[in-house]
Amino acid sequence: MNPILYILYYFFKYLVRFTTWVYYAKISITGEPHHRSRNPCILVSNHPSTMLDPLNVAIRVNAEIKFLANASLFRNPIASWLLRKLYCIPVERYQDTGGKPLDNAASFEQATKHLAGNGCLYVAPEGSSFVERRLRKIKTGTARIAFDAEKRNNWQLGLTILPVGLNYTDPTKFRSELLTVFGKPIRVADFRELHEADPMNAVYCLTEAIGEHIGELIIDCEDGHQDQLLQRLELVLQNEKQLAPTAQLHRSRSLLVKLKLWKERDSSSYEAFQQRVFAYFEKIKSLKISDLQVSQAEVSVATPLALAATVPLFLAGWLSHILPCFFTKKITDSLNADDHWVPTYKFTAGVVLYPVFIGLQAWLVGLLAAHFGFSPSVKWAYLLAIIPLGLVAEWWLKTGKRWLQGRRAAVLRSNGKAEWGEIIAQRQRIIQHMEVQAAH
Repeated sequence: MNPILYILYYFFKYLVRFTTWVYYAKISITGEPHHRSRNPCILVSNHPSTMLDPLNVAIRVNAEIKFLANASLFRNPIASWLLRKLYCIPVERYQDTGGKPLDNAASFEQATKHLAGNGCLYVAPEGSSFVERRLRKIKTGTARIAFDAEKRNNWQLGLTILPVGLNYTDPTKFRSELLTVFGKPIRVADFRELHEADPMNAVYCLTEAIGEHIGELIIDCEDGHQDQLLQRLELVLQNEKQLAPTAQLHRSRSLLVKLKLWKERDSSSYEAFQQRVFAYFEKIKSLKISDLQVSQAEVSVATPLALAATVPLFLAGWLSHILPCFFTKKITDSLNADDHWVPTYKFTAGVVLYPVFIGLQAWLVGLLAAHFGFSPSVKWAYLLAIIPLGLVAEWWLKTGKRWLQGRRAAVLRSNGKAEWGEIIAQRQRIIQHMEVQAAH
């Protein structure tokens, strides 16, 4: 590997690690990332967050990874040069060629040679990215590359396909949460006999296995309505009993299985239940409270004291971030019109534009400090404090919002007992229906 490219690769890798730590409110990892096995590997994952998906996988694996990327990203000569230098291999899709026949022979050849050299390759086998909790049809390219690499090496390569599940609370939002689940590797050589008997059937069988393995690591809803229903039920269950991210994923997957069976068995009662759940959440939204306040009757006395004590830190953090966040959002909104690309634009803007605005503010702080007789080094202290102050401001706003919702709920319990009683009854009926379905 070129030493300069090697340095750049790891520079960007650790830069992404740091920026994702800031970008997400919480990152959880489960399973074995297989940091650097002696054998070549193809990493595959679901693809709900465009550019962030390969990055979130790659930073957890201690290997130099090449990425299969959509050929449309290579149309700009500068972007093409940069992507190729950063280990990206273009792959054509029909939407890239306008329906003309695909020509990926050279790209697949490059990927196969990389694997034969004990390399690691990332592929998003769905072929496209959409912001949704649903696994779309898996393309056959991954299986074809895998078989080609093994066959060329007399089935002695030891190639594995490692499935990864990326579970975002909301890919489009800054400071959302991410659970990354590494699954069990698929040994390509296990399909040797099948491939020698019928190569096309082997490709379809391995492709199906890839889809099944990824599907076991994520939430795979049928459509957006089912996802909306599941999200609301997840919130109710989490407020009833807090679980760690991995356990919460298992609970949600189990609940989703029950919902799908219920819909298949009795679609009318399923639809009625869905309407009741949506009506409940519309009701509490109209009252400016959340399900957390309905499930928890007490309002913490310590919370307003903590909020009052941290007002100076909140103001420092909020004032320091309001302009950078405002202008970054304006610029990204003006550049992007596709909701599915929101995560990439937000993250990229955060990496590129946010430091620029913070740097300008630090420069102004230094000028003001010098003007009033303080040491210009104040600007460096400001730079060191900027992220902690931002985290305090985030905590303050979220905690303050929950406290206000709790106060509204307390007033409603005291002054609107009939309305409050109906809300409690609605919630209990939702929980009872879930328990009944779980028993089936």
